[in-house]
Amino acid sequence: MQKTATFAVYKKPASVMNYEELLHRHDIRPTAVRLLILKGIADFAAPFSMEELYLFLDTIDRSTVFRTLVTFEEHRLLHSFEDGSGKRKYCFHHSHEAADEASHAACRHIHATCRVCGRTMCVTTQAVPVVPLPDGFEVENINYVVTGVCSSCKQRS
Repeated sequence: MQKTATFAVYKKPASVMNYEELLHRHDIRPTAVRLLILKGIADFAAPFSMEELYLFLDTIDRSTVFRTLVTFEEHRLLHSFEDGSGKRKYCFHHSHEAADEASHAACRHIHATCRVCGRTMCVTTQAVPVVPLPDGFEVENINYVVTGVCSSCKQRS
């Protein structure tokens, strides 16, 4: 059975990334499959779903793609979020050079999802608003998603 992608935005990395070194910096053992998946992730210009990555890679089974995404997220190379489409989306931490807590906190950003085409974009020019929380509340995750209509879909209507 041939796989076909229904939606994905791809780009070539602006600079050659040393994928092995990046995995080592995040305490992830570089295997051939992890390197192949990481190279595939680097080709996405926007947040992507597991299904989009699976279709893009073509030669790696779903469970391996899923387990690798979980590993990358646990080691803070990627983060995931719900964008309102019913699919979990993944993208690089924007400070993926380091895996420490300060870099993790600095990478928090807003996601904008188009309700027409389903495309999700990272908004890194605007900080996630600080919300006062009850005393003693420990934040584990911040998921800030704005839903609307992107400029491309707005022009078509």
